[in-house]
This record gives sequence, C-alpha cells and structure tokens, in this order.
Amino acid sequence: MWHILVPLLVAPSFGLRTFEPPPPPVTTRNNITEHWFTVRLNHFMAHNNETFQMRFYYNNEFVNASHIPEIVVFVGGEWAIYPGWVGGGLAHELASILHAGLFYTEHRYYGLTRPTANTTVSELRYLNVDQALADLAQFIEYVKSEQFENGIYRNSKVVLVGCSYAGSMATWMRLAYPHLVDAVFSDSGPLHAQEDFPEYLEVITEALRTQGSEECLSSVSEAVQLMVELLETEDGAATISSLFNTCSPIDTSSEWDIPTFFWYGITETFAALVQYATPGNIPAACAVLTNSNISDPVQRLANWITAQSWTQPCIESRYSEVVTAHTNTDYDSPNSVMRLWTYQTCVEYGWYQTTTSSRQPFLSTVPLEYFHQMCKDFYSIDFDEVRLRQGIVRTNNLFAGLTHLPDYSVSVAGGHDPWSPMGPNVTHATALASVYVVPGVSHCRAITATGNSDTEELERVKQAVLSDLHLYITGIPLTKAANVAVPPLVLIVAVTFAMI
Repeated sequence: MWHILVPLLVAPSFGLRTFEPPPPPVTTRNNITEHWFTVRLNHFMAHNNETFQMRFYYNNEFVNASHIPEIVVFVGGEWAIYPGWVGGGLAHELASILHAGLFYTEHRYYGLTRPTANTTVSELRYLNVDQALADLAQFIEYVKSEQFENGIYRNSKVVLVGCSYAGSMATWMRLAYPHLVDAVFSDSGPLHAQEDFPEYLEVITEALRTQGSEECLSSVSEAVQLMVELLETEDGAATISSLFNTCSPIDTSSEWDIPTFFWYGITETFAALVQYATPGNIPAACAVLTNSNISDPVQRLANWITAQSWTQPCIESRYSEVVTAHTNTDYDSPNSVMRLWTYQTCVEYGWYQTTTSSRQPFLSTVPLEYFHQMCKDFYSIDFDEVRLRQGIVRTNNLFAGLTHLPDYSVSVAGGHDPWSPMGPNVTHATALASVYVVPGVSHCRAITATGNSDTEELERVKQAVLSDLHLYITGIPLTKAANVAVPPLVLIVAVTFAMI
C-alpha cells in the first residue's frame, strides 16, 4: 500500500513531489523498533539551544558479536516513514551483507517529526536541506556514540540509501559530511535545481510513445487541442466540466482556474501514470485512450482520467480552493505535506513541471507563471521569482548540481523516469562514482530487493549497486567476495567508467 493521505477535493501533486515508495514485504518485525532522538532546531546558530524530537526506525537483526557492524541508513524524504523499509528492500539486503544495523530516518517537518507548533511561514524558516542534512549528521554521530547501544557502532562505516529527493540528500551528505558518510546510493535523485522543468513532460511523452504507441500520443494531443478550443466558450467549458467530473463548473473568467484544471486533472494524472509505472501500466492506459469504439478523443481521455483513483471524487479546478487547502497551517491538514514540499520548491529547487516545451502534447496549458503565483499565494508576496531564483543558484552552488559527483557514490536513473533529466547519467560517472541508467524503468525502482525487478536490466543493476557499495565499504567487490560472475551489463558500465 502507498502511504498517502488523499484530500477530498484537491488531488495530490504527483509530479511535484514523491510519496514514500511502496514498502517491500517485511521479512521480520521482531527486530524493528521505533525510536526518537533529540535534534537541534537550528544547527547553524550556536547560541540557539532549541531542540525537537526526530523519529527513526531501527532493525538490528544482522548485528552479531562475530562481526564489527556497519551502519546503513535509509533516508526519509518528503513523507511519513513506516517500518517496511527496515524490514525489506535493497537497503535491508545491503545490511544483511554488511552485518549492519539498518535505520530509517524521518525528515524534519514531515510525518510525526514536527519541529514547530504549525507550518506558518515564520515557523517554516527551519525547513531547508541544510538543516535536514545537519540532522542526519547529528544522527550519525549519535548512533556512533556510547549513548546508542552501548557504543557498538563506534567504529562502523556508514552507507546512506535514498530515492528521489532522499537520494539527492544521500549524495549531498557525501559532499557535505564526507568524514561521517563513507558511501551513498541514490535512486532517481535529482541533483540540479532548475526553475522551469519542461523536460519532465517530455519524458512522459517519450514513455507514452515507446511503451504505448504513436497513436496513443496522437490521441492525447488531439484531445487536448479540442479541449482548449472548447474552453474558449461557456458552453464548451460546461461540456469539459461534465466530461471530466470537476468539483464545480470551470470558471473561464478566472485567470488560474483553467491551468488548475489541466495541472491537477490532466498533466498530474499522466505524471502519476508514468512516474510510478510498473510493466503493463502504460499500455493499459493507452488501450483506453485509443479505444476504437469511441470516436471522440476528448471522451476517450475523459474515460481514462475519471477512472483513476487520484481524480476521485472529482477534479478540483478552482484555484481559490487550492490556495485555501494549501494555506492551512495545521500539520494534520490533508494538504500539509504538499504545503511543506511546495515551500521547499519555492525557496530551494524550482522543478516546476510546465508545458513550456513544444515536445509534449499538452500545449501551453500549465505555464511557469502558474507556479510563481502558487508561491506567492501559498506563503506571501515575498516568495517571488527573485527569491526563487536566488535559492536555486544557492542550491547549485552548495552542491555542484551535475558538475561534480562525490567519490564512493552510486546513482541509478530510470530511462522513463520523468525526473531523470535533473539527475546524473553515465556521462557524469567517474572511477569512484558509478552511474547506471536502466532503459524503460520509472522512478525509484532500484531500491527494491533483488529478485523483484521490473526488467532483467534492472535486476543486473541492483546486483551492481550492491557490489559497488560492498567494494566502497570493504575494499572487495561483492561479486568477487561471493565468487559470482559479473553480469554483462555491469561490465559494459565499468568499461564506460574507465574511459571517462
């Protein structure tokens, strides 16, 4: 099950953020425990002694007296953590190989890790990646101290594992705290902050074409063209509202209602399809979108859109309702997570999945200005384009974007992951920074355990990731340690590294 709180009216923004990956089957719960750890609220002001409680899960099933245990940390991102990822998955497999204690940390402000009373703008000043990375640094120091488990991890090496934004954090931890972190694995982690991110929909377009068909893509394009024309009149808007089951009639006189309809109702629905695709998902969608028994492409698109769980019970097209939902400052409000993550995009990353590219079928329905307006309306007029752009420059200056990968890092990207243009590819690899690109695979598919892979290529890459990390920590490739032949794909990638 996905751990998602779906609001009644405003659908979650699938493309803008990532949900916790579906937890793997838990092989054991006997060793999994929940813990709380006292963390500094502001790591960068020495006289500020305020603290808060950070949550984490811990599994010590692989720790035994015959080995010096290592530390594997599964890094939490913009979601609430659950115990599944310390009971299964590739990090769990790595922990078993390294005889490591396995930890799962919760990111400040998300889940039950709440540093402040609410999420008002003044209370969000401590929500940024600098503070979150410092939380991890303090956490690692704590785990390696005598205070935790009587110091059994005092001489341990540390591996961080994360996917999506949490994967970015893992990579950035190796850059920022190399004395605390020995190796990292990032699955689908974007590293380059960018205001306008039209490439996101370009990848979706290619996935529809490749895994679906040219006919499928043409049908979507034709439907959107007809929808834009219909929305030029009140009668046409009423037709679209009825076909797509909007929560209220689309108001064509409102500047941001039509972009809201296309963002929440159309492009985000395709984002959910492609970003989280497993084999067969996209062909199944295209079967509906190209149904020859229905001649109207708009009707075909409406049939597919309105059948998706995330467009229930209706599609919100009222921008005013979106603003109301995202200005609720209660941690327990349905849109709290989106309020928090959107704040981070407004001050650190951008990554706005617009329709500014001509290489996608959604015309110009979701402009960059729509997201600029969100930042101002969700927080205040002070969150303008100047602040956004300064934050993006700062992020790329601090962490080097795609210009430098840290040593002892492993990165994986899915060929059909819409986030992949913001992450590393094989041209960024070095002898001590492995990068694997898996054709046809979506977001965060390499953090599941071996033996449970979408494709043979993905399975081979998972084996390569484990081997690389074992090499970085022990000095011995896992394949040699286990006397197992290196898969062909791994050999190809290794040769590529040697040539760079």
